[in-house]
Amino acid sequence: MKKSLYHSIVRSAVIMTVAAFVISMSFPLQYAEAATLTTPRDYLSRAKENLTSGVQHEVFFTTVGAVSGGAGLNEVILVFPDADDAKWCATAGAGTAAGITNPTGGSESATSLPGTLTVACTQGAGASSYDTITVSGVDDLSTTTKYGVRLTDTGVANFGTPANTTTGLITIKTNNGSTDIDTADTAEDIIADDQVVVSAAVPPSITFTVSANTINLGTLSAGSVSTSSHTVRTVTNATSGYTSLVYDDGNLRNGASDINDVGDGAVTSGAEEYGISTTDTGQDIVTDGGGGCSGSTFDADPITTTQQTVAGAGSGPADETSTVCYMASITSSTVSGAYQHTVTYVTVGLF
Repeated sequence: MKKSLYHSIVRSAVIMTVAAFVISMSFPLQYAEAATLTTPRDYLSRAKENLTSGVQHEVFFTTVGAVSGGAGLNEVILVFPDADDAKWCATAGAGTAAGITNPTGGSESATSLPGTLTVACTQGAGASSYDTITVSGVDDLSTTTKYGVRLTDTGVANFGTPANTTTGLITIKTNNGSTDIDTADTAEDIIADDQVVVSAAVPPSITFTVSANTINLGTLSAGSVSTSSHTVRTVTNATSGYTSLVYDDGNLRNGASDINDVGDGAVTSGAEEYGISTTDTGQDIVTDGGGGCSGSTFDADPITTTQQTVAGAGSGPADETSTVCYMASITSSTVSGAYQHTVTYVTVGLF
């Protein structure tokens, strides 16, 4: 009786074991495994080693599976190499994030990462502890969709770079708030110096032109004012402009006789006077009242053996042309003869 019961129990156990084996063969156990993101990219604003702030990340990736933790409950996570503790996350804290469609100066044609995004930068410490940047507040993400996000430090959190001896391998993950959905690695090459200093020199330049080297006032009359003019032009790249100066070698003269310099600010018909004016304002030489010898009044200053300003500019680069008007009148007692003197112009660039 006992032996028969024992055989029955053993036979039942064997049947149950076989049944379980058959069931397990028919319905194998399923294990969740994160898929591989495509197009993983991290556009860094700087690639110089050992920076401690100011590094911007513009991250792009294409999902494989949907990320459906709920509106604002999903995450995008950047995990940095184990040997780079406190380098990528130079100062732990909160950064800022904004969804973007393209990187600065580049093109990805992505969808802006949706949600009310926040950023936490945490530092690794020791083996199997990693610098991590976590973007939270992400809305649900669709399958096979490229997303973009810009991560910027704030002074509270500072994003940096490691030494140039590291690989710069960065893992990008999507997470539904509790489980990683997709993941992929991207690589950044950190170098000793990422900036090129470009230098060049522009030589100082000035060109000065006097349009005529002779002035003929013709036959002077006591009944009128004789005039003639020429231009002076200065072209310069001097940052503070230029100054043009005029002086003479003495009065307009004929041997011991001369024509008086103007002394009352204007050359008047019937008076013995000689002087010049300029169309450039703000100079030692008076500004021409009519614009180049054509006015009804003949405003004039004398030319002297001391240099006086006749044209100029207070800033540069400059390209200016001024007209200098020469005016003379005589009286009936002015000594006859041929009168002449030499007038000299110079210009200086204010570099």
